[in-house]
Formats: sequence, structure tokens, C-alpha cells
Amino acid sequence: MERAARLSWMRALMLVLILFAVGYAVFQALAGNREEVEVGKKAPDFTLTNLQGQTVQLSDYDGTGVLLNFWASWCDPCVNEMPLLNEAYGRMPGVEILAVNMGETKEKASQFADRHRLKLPILLDSNGDVKKRYKIGGLPTTYLIDDKGRIMQKFSGELTRSEFIHFMERIQPKSGRK
Repeated sequence: MERAARLSWMRALMLVLILFAVGYAVFQALAGNREEVEVGKKAPDFTLTNLQGQTVQLSDYDGTGVLLNFWASWCDPCVNEMPLLNEAYGRMPGVEILAVNMGETKEKASQFADRHRLKLPILLDSNGDVKKRYKIGGLPTTYLIDDKGRIMQKFSGELTRSEFIHFMERIQPKSGRK
């Protein structure tokens, strides 16, 4: 009899633990970030600080195509892309390039920008909030955002000069095209 009571009690405890785990998972899913980061959806807005200490929001660029590049100085493919991004910066009307540094200090990102003579805006995601929102796994990762703020494409990996130009042409607003 004692064994049957203990077995019954263990089953009840297991059921409670399972229900708790399922409830917790459902709560996390509902309470988590509902913004989906996928092609065709509105790009989640964010606010970051640039190397000059100014606050920059993605929504500041509404009406402009945005090539949003996530990078870090320790990432060799990212380092290879930076001169290409810098060269493309400001060359196409209606298209902005934003380079979001992932998890490095302002000093480290500034040293990198100075060493490579970067002119493009470098934004700092030191604590990784934007990385989480955009579900960045590997670096570099580039998002193409049209002038209406919708994600047109996500690309993971190193891009070539011609790919950057092609991507920028895709997000250039019709009014900015010659």
C-alpha cells in the first residue's frame, strides 16, 4: 500500500512539473518579442549610438533604402567587406548604409574605423539587443530594407563589390534613380 501511494505521489509530481514546463514555454512565447524579422515584413526599429555619441534610429531613414550590415572587427569576412561598404557609401542617391558593430567597445570600433578610414555610419550594439531582435547568428549579415521600411532580403556571409552595388540598386527608391 505504501509503495502504491508513493508511486501515485510521484506521478502527480511529474504531471505538475510537465504542466509547469509547458506553461512556462507558452508564457515565454507570448511574452517574447512578437516582431518577426523576415522578408516582406517591416524591419524592427532600433535606437543605437554612433561613434560620435549621437543617437540614431532606423526609422530616421524612412523614405530611404537602407543596407544594414552587421559586423565585428574580429570577423575576417567583415573586415574584407568594410572597404567595399566604405567605397559604396554616399554614391547612390536614396540609399543609406548603416554598419552595426556587434558587441565591441566604442574604443575598439573607433580604432578599426580610423585604421580603415571609414566614412560610413558605424552604430554600436554593445549589449547585443539589436543582434537578438534581428536574430543574427553569424557575421557578416546584411539586410536590405526598402524605402517603406520593409525587409527585401537577408544575406549571411561576405558580399562582393558587384553584390553590394546590385543590392543598393534594388533598394534605391524610384525617385532617387537617374
